[in-house]
Order: sequence, then C-alpha cells, then structure tokens
Amino acid sequence: MKKIFIFLTVFFAAISNLSAQTTMFTSYSFNVESKNEQTVLQLYKNYFEKHPNKGVTATLYENHFKGRDIATHEMVASGTPEAMGAAYDGKSSSAWNLFQSELSKYCKGVRAAEGKRGSNFGDTSSAIYPVQDVYYINVKDQELFKSRFEAFWSKNIPANTRISFGSVTTLNEEKTTHYIVRSFKNFTTKFKDDPQSLKGYAEMMSLQKEVRTFNSSKTRTLLGKW
Repeated sequence: MKKIFIFLTVFFAAISNLSAQTTMFTSYSFNVESKNEQTVLQLYKNYFEKHPNKGVTATLYENHFKGRDIATHEMVASGTPEAMGAAYDGKSSSAWNLFQSELSKYCKGVRAAEGKRGSNFGDTSSAIYPVQDVYYINVKDQELFKSRFEAFWSKNIPANTRISFGSVTTLNEEKTTHYIVRSFKNFTTKFKDDPQSLKGYAEMMSLQKEVRTFNSSKTRTLLGKW
C-alpha cells in the first residue's frame, strides 16, 4: 500500500479554461470508509497547505452517483509538463513520506491514470465549479471527434457550466482513450442542465457514435483545493 501511495505525487487534470499551455494529468482513485473521510481530508489539508508544489494545484474529490467499480475518492492536481516533471523528479521529503504513511492507514488504492488536457469551453474566470460529471470514453478518430466537439460546444455552452475534453494515455483496467468533464457551479445548475434542449445536440451526438463509445461515468464534488 505504501508503494501505491508513493505513486500518488500528482493527478494533473486542468479544469480551468482556454489555457495556451499544455497541461498533463495523472490521476489516483482510492476507497475510504465513511468513518475515516474527515481524517483523510484533514491529512490532505495539513500537508498541502504547508507544502504546496510550485505550479501544481492539488485537489481532492469525493465521488457521487457512481458505478459499483468507482472509488469513493479521487486525488487531483494540475500543472504544466514542467511542473509535473519537477514534482515527480523532486526528492521525497520526510513530510511527504509521513503524509503517505498516514494516508495508507485509511485509503485503499483502486486505479491511476495519465493523460493530457485538450479542448475547454465555458466560464474563463477563476471561479471554482465544484460539481463535475466525468465521462470516460473510447475514441477511434480523435481529430474527427475533437473537431465536432469544438464546433458544437464553442457555440452552445450553457451559463454557469464548463466542459473539457482530453486524452488518457494510461488508465489501468479500462479501454479508455479520452475523457469529457462537465463542470457546474452547484447541484442546482447540474440538475437543471438539459443538453438535449440545445439546438444541434442530438445531431452532434448521433454523429459522434461513429467514432466513440462510452466506458463509464461518475459525478464528483470538490472537497479541497490547494
């Protein structure tokens, strides 16, 4: 278990909008018993508030409305390839080792992933959108899917929402090549959201079936961001 958590240096999945720089990502999902959730959250707060990584934003999510195989929590961080490299290449400190050791008492690892952020549309402010729907998909023709995705969402993004699309180069167990994240300001916005009402949505989704299949999905809420 300790070796698994050493792998958890960063999960790079930038949700911020329209960055000109490439953002790499890795992810780490794990299970926590309900009685230990607050302890794990406090461990994250204590560590990242005192030991921030330059150029890396660390986030922690709790997963809701999830399938049987979806973990209870997910560690997320974002940064450029340079920040990612610095985080991985840096020598582990005694504080980091203690943090990992304490986490291993309460967390059971499920899976990890790596990839790259692609297209992003919606609110470009720094406002936090804490509710997210995540879709893991298999795309046969990335350029065709991406062109249709951008053509539609660049003109049809609803207020108080964001959407992003990116590639997944490593995701153990699943045949996933890409992801889509829809972000909302709150659950009210999410529950009122109706993409079917958007002009051209049904046509776009019908065309996308040619080149993509859905693997799994989940809804996650932000617990902390550092």
